[in-house]
Amino acid sequence: MIAAILLAPHLALPVLAAEATPCCVPVGEMDWTGVLDEESFAALHDLKEGETPDLLGDDVEVAGMDCYLSRPKGGNPIGAVLVIHEWWGLNDNVKHWADRLASDGYVALAVDLYEGTVATTRDEAMTAMRGVEAEAATAKLVAAHAWLRDGDGPVAAERTACIGWCFGGGWSLNLAIAEPELDAAIVYYGRLVTDAETLGAIEAPILGVFGEQDRGIPPSAVEAFEAAMGEAGKDITVRMYDAEHAFANPSSGRYDAEHAAAAWQESRAFLAAHMMGEQPGETFYSGERSLEADAPEGWDLGEPARMRLATYVVTDSTTCVISAFPGDVGGLEANIQRWRGQVGLDPMGGDEIEALPTVPMLGRLAPVLRAEGPLMSRGEVVTEDGAVAVVYCQLEAETVIVKLQGDRDEVDDCVDGFVALCRSIR
Repeated sequence: MIAAILLAPHLALPVLAAEATPCCVPVGEMDWTGVLDEESFAALHDLKEGETPDLLGDDVEVAGMDCYLSRPKGGNPIGAVLVIHEWWGLNDNVKHWADRLASDGYVALAVDLYEGTVATTRDEAMTAMRGVEAEAATAKLVAAHAWLRDGDGPVAAERTACIGWCFGGGWSLNLAIAEPELDAAIVYYGRLVTDAETLGAIEAPILGVFGEQDRGIPPSAVEAFEAAMGEAGKDITVRMYDAEHAFANPSSGRYDAEHAAAAWQESRAFLAAHMMGEQPGETFYSGERSLEADAPEGWDLGEPARMRLATYVVTDSTTCVISAFPGDVGGLEANIQRWRGQVGLDPMGGDEIEALPTVPMLGRLAPVLRAEGPLMSRGEVVTEDGAVAVVYCQLEAETVIVKLQGDRDEVDDCVDGFVALCRSIR
């Protein structure tokens, strides 16, 4: 259960001296965030016969379809994403995409336009795809979106998006045309519409992800689509990768891990930008606006202190501090290296820094750092078996840092609440 509270009653974001934040850092596999890297995600679909990875969601019936619903752990969801399968149908690969979105803070509803058919051969997939009746499929997607938006329903999302790949990518675009209440839509190499008048019905910004070597959706088709969107005056972002069709599908022979990872980062950033609600304004940076957050139940707001916007007492030995500093406090890399040095660790390489997991926070994808080891305070060891987790969120004029530290087991026990708190800051 989450309790909504203010960071100290209407606590404004002050202008603070650029003093380094002691503590924090690295990253192991960081699976505790719930956000999978490309290698881990691909491994879910490179299975031996009889092995099945655990799914985190539930089967639900929506608009006459057997769907799959995945929710984020703890905290209030950012919004809801309607997930539309490839031409294979609603298989475990697509369900894991829904889980992946849920780990980033969204309620994800994966729909089934094949009425239960899950193809395992190209012939089966082609037959199932050709059996989809356009008008009926559109009605189902619109109804599923309404189910997510229903204020009296089980999700009651205020903001919604859709995403689809291949067959589902085309239907993601179709839903954007049919549903003006969408806040964002992502099209992975799906069938495109190039009629400006038809595209004029779209209200949501569109992210298109395509492969330069795709023979089914070639670059010329993408260019025509982008031109038609421009003619219709619509918001379109296109990302082209030196890859083939289905390059983002780990179960495909054309899977390209490098470009799939880059495309997923683009998708995550796109969703964060359009699903986080109103972005911070100038009053926020001038210190005239209050910050709010949804703190996990049992996290007590302590007394305000210098350099801190808020201090939550999680347990007798574990605290969570929200701080803000003008500028970038030296930058992410410099802080990482300094923090590593403070705990006796070697510098982290640039590739490792790029691979840090992220959490949506204040309209950004903020890097997460973590370290285990002796926790120091004023030159003395507080606990030998400690842990620190930090989110570094750089804004236009300031940097907000959220730091959880204490006994390692206690930190690990409340990581879900920590991530939910970071997502909720507004």
